[in-house]
Amino acid sequence: MATPIPFSINQDGRFLVSIRGYTKLNRRRTFQYSIVFILVTCLTVYIVLWNIARDEIYYLCGNFSEGVELASVISQLETANLSSYVKTEDKFGLKISFSSKLNFSIYQCSIEIDKNGEVIEATFS
Repeated sequence: MATPIPFSINQDGRFLVSIRGYTKLNRRRTFQYSIVFILVTCLTVYIVLWNIARDEIYYLCGNFSEGVELASVISQLETANLSSYVKTEDKFGLKISFSSKLNFSIYQCSIEIDKNGEVIEATFS
């Protein structure tokens, strides 16, 4: 003869079966699955944002060909949402480094501008 399985009914009307710590194991496993789900979701969101930041740098860098004015460059760089730029002056003119902290500045656009305020070269690396 089989032994009866102990159970009780919750307040919401569902059965709660208790077999040698099954309910604790089930709660622990549910918690573990929830943590894994949250981590995978966060990783997926970060990967998507990483790709968007890379695309933002790549496509904006492609807009700057030789002869484009400094005002146009700055106005286009200001439209970036996930990236930022740094201007440094040297004896030949101005150098703008455009990158994103979201992807640890791995992808950069270096824009060299002459003393007349026009782009000499823009390189994506």
